Formats: sequence, structure tokens, C-alpha cells
Amino acid sequence: MSADISAFPTLDGFDPLSPEFLADPYPMLARARREAPVFFYEPMSLWVITRHEDLVTAVNDFETFSSRATGVVPPPADLAHRVPRNLMEHAFIAIDPPKHTVVRKNANKAFTRGRIAALEADIEEIAHGLLDGVVGRGACDLMRDYCYPLSLEVIIRLLGMPPQDAPRFRQWTEDMFSLMGPVDADDPDATTAKPMAEEERRRRWTHMAEAYEYYTKFVEDRIAEPRDDLTSALVQVTDDEGRPAISPERISTHIMELVAAGNDTTANLMGFMVRFFDAHPEQFAAVRRDPTLMANAVEEGLRMRGTSPGLFRITTRDVQIAGTVIPKGSLVWLVYISGGRDEALFEEPDRFDIARPDADKHLSFGRGRHMCMGAPLARLEARVGLNVLFERIPDIRVVPDQEFVYDAVMTVVAMKSLLVEWDPRASKEIR
Repeated sequence: MSADISAFPTLDGFDPLSPEFLADPYPMLARARREAPVFFYEPMSLWVITRHEDLVTAVNDFETFSSRATGVVPPPADLAHRVPRNLMEHAFIAIDPPKHTVVRKNANKAFTRGRIAALEADIEEIAHGLLDGVVGRGACDLMRDYCYPLSLEVIIRLLGMPPQDAPRFRQWTEDMFSLMGPVDADDPDATTAKPMAEEERRRRWTHMAEAYEYYTKFVEDRIAEPRDDLTSALVQVTDDEGRPAISPERISTHIMELVAAGNDTTANLMGFMVRFFDAHPEQFAAVRRDPTLMANAVEEGLRMRGTSPGLFRITTRDVQIAGTVIPKGSLVWLVYISGGRDEALFEEPDRFDIARPDADKHLSFGRGRHMCMGAPLARLEARVGLNVLFERIPDIRVVPDQEFVYDAVMTVVAMKSLLVEWDPRASKEIR
């Protein structure tokens, strides 16, 4: 991009990695929608799109807004041989049609709605098992003791992975998201200029090398001895001529993505939902009386606080959005969470309302060709996980005046902890 950046619209005070923005991005995003719905953030050489209508336009125009815009901090030279040259090369979020169309079609043959729906009893079992260990205590860190373990165990059970390795998967998830960032548009290896201390870079890439070797070996084992799990289904997908449709390397990357996204985003959705209900006791009472309300409540939670703030794109040509020309070769951040609070679409957008009729018009799972493949699982897991939680601990309360800390990343909202308390005499020890 060689345009004169001094002429670009900007938004004073915007910093997507500041603690203030990570904790509550919505006042800044509301100002952006009013004053500069499309603006340039010079420290990252990044364009930002904030209005729902413009976000939908961009996400549907894959020919102009290419998905090959997410990269990783480059690995240390002595670790580079242990990971793919371009770690994002096979990632769902970083490929365009027609390759994406073929990959998504093949993956959907294994990742079916029927397979997901069949997990409901498993999710209930896992949820009750986790709560058995905490209901008598009267307090816990809900993220550590329930939300993260529930989400992680569900996804590894779906994939057929060993539950005893769960702590490693959790660590690898943190490493993967920490290494991701907007790509350097001129770098064929899809790296990012995201700043990172050398010690952290080495530590995280050491973990990622271990992760890639682990997932590669796991896929090889399933090729040799398939079982009744999603990984086996992926390795058994064939093309029209009966040949394996998805390469082992691609499956390893898909599994890495699924584990990372599956155990982080849904866990944080549940954590935010508990906070919303704590702030709105009348709606909390309503959903406890009628658990069927939880399905739409989850949509409202996604609208209010989507756990993937947005994804990156790179423009393949000059394009005009909301009267502003974004030059060819520009990095763009599609801020999906801003679309969920857009005043032009939602009435009283900052009000939490589990009966909102259009709550599902949020963009938290993306839209169109890149609609999150795991959305049905996330919805099911959040609905079941929250209903079981509120059944077992009906008077759960968020500990007041606690400080919420988030990982400094732009592609996922990761809450470090959520302290809650309750009267153990009111909880259900026995299911």
C-alpha cells in the first residue's frame, strides 16, 4: 500500500490491545460508528470497519476482501523446521474460494449437524461431572473450574483425543492465539509484525512445535486405525473418485484450529452470559423458570459480547466502503462485535434482552462462506452448559469488585478468571 496515509480517516484514542478496550470495547466502537465507521489505525497499518451493513458487504465480497490476512509471529530459526513454513496455509480462516469451498465441503461431510446434536447427552454428563466437584464449596473460579474444562472436554471427546492430555491442549490454545495477528501484506510466509519478547516467542513456538507433532501423530494413528470420532471421519472423507479428500497435513491444521476455537470461544461466551445474568436478575429468574429461553438468550449473549472480536482481511483492489476508499493491498479488521451493537439495526443495542426477536442477526460466527463451522456446537454447548449450571447452582453470583483480565489478542476474547459464589445449601449436590 503506497497511498498517502495522512489523508486517511482516523479515530483518536483507538488502541485495540489496550486494557480498557479489551475490557469494554463498546464505547469506542460506538464512537467509531458515529464519527469514522471506516478508519485507519496507523500503528498496525490497519483499516477498521465497524458498521453492520459494511461488515456484511465486506465479508460477502471474498474477491475483494481476501481471507489470506491472518499470520503468525515467525518462529525462531532453530524451531522453524518443526512446523509448517506457513502455519496458516491450511487454516479455514485464512483461505479463499475456490480452495476454501472445496475444503469446507469436504470437512462438512464429517462435521455434520447429526454428529453435533448427538453430543447433547455427553455435554450434560461432562457438565454435571465438573459441578460435582465444586457445588459444595460455595465459591470457585468459574472459568478455571467449569467453563474452560467443559468446552475443552467436549471438543476433545468429539475429536476422539485422550482426555488426560487436556492441560496440554489448553496451553497450546493460548500459544496459538498469542502468536496470531494481522499478516504482513508483503510477506509470502504470512508472518505478522505483532510485537513479542524473544523469551515469549521461543516459549510459545516450542509449545506449538510440540502441538503440531502431537496432532500429526494423532492423525497418522487414526489413518491406520479409524474409530468412531470426528478425526476418523475427516481422514475417511473421499472425493468423487474415492480418493482421500483431505490431506493429513490439512487435517492436522484443522484439528489444531478446532481444539483452539472450540475450547476458548464457547468457554468465554458462557462466562460473559453468567455476568449478564448477574447484572439482570429478573432475566436470570426467567431463564431458571423456563430453560427453553436459553437458546435465544445465547444469541443475545453473542450479540452483546461476541467472543471473537473480528477477523482480518486483505484487499485485492481499491474498494469504497461507507464513502471511504480503502486502497489495494490494505489490511482490514472486520470488527464483528461492533456489528452486534449497531444502532442502525438493533433497538437499544446496549440493553441485554433475552427475548430480543432479532438477536440472531449478530455477526459473532461470521457470515456467508466463512460462517463458523462450529457454530451449532457452540450454541448447543452454551445452552446445555448454562442450563445445567443454573440447575445445580440456582443462586450463583459474580463476586463483586473483581478485576477482569483478558489476553491481549484481537481474534478472541479470553477472560483469565471469573470468581463466583453461592450458598452451598441451595445447590444440588446430587443430580
